[in-house]
Amino acid sequence: MPRPSTRLLVLFAATSLLAACSEPGRAVPSTSTTSTSAREDETYGAPRVSDPIDPREFRKSPCAVLTEAQSTGLGWEREGSASSLDSKDPYCDWDSKDGRENYVFGWLASNARGLADTYRANATIADFAAYWEPTTVSGYPGVFEDGTDDRADGFCNLVVGIRDDLTFRVGASGGSGGEACSKIKNMAELAIKTMRGA
Repeated sequence: MPRPSTRLLVLFAATSLLAACSEPGRAVPSTSTTSTSAREDETYGAPRVSDPIDPREFRKSPCAVLTEAQSTGLGWEREGSASSLDSKDPYCDWDSKDGRENYVFGWLASNARGLADTYRANATIADFAAYWEPTTVSGYPGVFEDGTDDRADGFCNLVVGIRDDLTFRVGASGGSGGEACSKIKNMAELAIKTMRGA
């Protein structure tokens, strides 16, 4: 069974490529104007974050976004396994107690325009998303999306913006069909609660 950490690495790379699109000689949306149309073009329709979060130490400690009480409350192992800690986009994954399900939290800091880069990918990359469902997570804008729609098989991905220049992604693999998206939304809500210090 493919683990979401592997699947998400591919998705991280796809969306992170957008950060390199502002290369010399290539036209990019201007950020110097304040016109409504220019702002909409720049964000590709992505909602703005009205109450930004400073993730502080969580940027380098992705496993810390869930407390032991939160992860065990979800039915997962007490501590997650961190990866790519030396990169801008470290992530952490947790297995369910029976080892049949896997859940991932990962930063998408390479996307300097935050959620707008995910919206930009969907607007400019053919077949970027097999499903695209905007949502809110504890008041923060997000979108369920993935290049393959296998939610019925227990896979789901969700990108959430906590600042206009910073997003994170959560993903599920191997859970009961139809429940994966609700589980990772709950995961994202708990991560936001932890980062806000609530």
